[in-house]
Amino acid sequence: MGERWGRVLRTGDLLLLTGDLGAGKTTLVRGLARGLDVEHGVKSPSFAILLAYSGRLTLYHLDLYRVGSPRDLEELGLDDLFEEGGVVVVEWGERLGEAAPDWAVRIRFAEPSAERRRLLVRGPRGAVERLARAAGVERLEETEEST
Repeated sequence: MGERWGRVLRTGDLLLLTGDLGAGKTTLVRGLARGLDVEHGVKSPSFAILLAYSGRLTLYHLDLYRVGSPRDLEELGLDDLFEEGGVVVVEWGERLGEAAPDWAVRIRFAEPSAERRRLLVRGPRGAVERLARAAGVERLEETEEST
């Protein structure tokens, strides 16, 4: 599903991923990267916090797992990043708190199992509809993916 979504992502899209450790967030980002024609493999940015990949659009991949305070977020300069263009994907996106823009698409990994991932997708109607069409689903707030 990530690859299908990557094909329809647009400049300025912001995806906030939330879910437990091992839920599949980085796996989804790898699929998004394939859909964006990123040639190099995506690594988990847990220690680097931010990695950028060139493709059809630049993919900015952030992991906020180790971010401890709002001041740490300020030092990241996320507002500047949003102005760069490309696509921004944030793992542990809930840590943005009030700093998360209203136009972000929120994707929550719910009830993961070894065989399936349940993704709850919420955000601006146009962006969510675009992702739903790419995934081949009708429901705008929930999609399911088999692994």
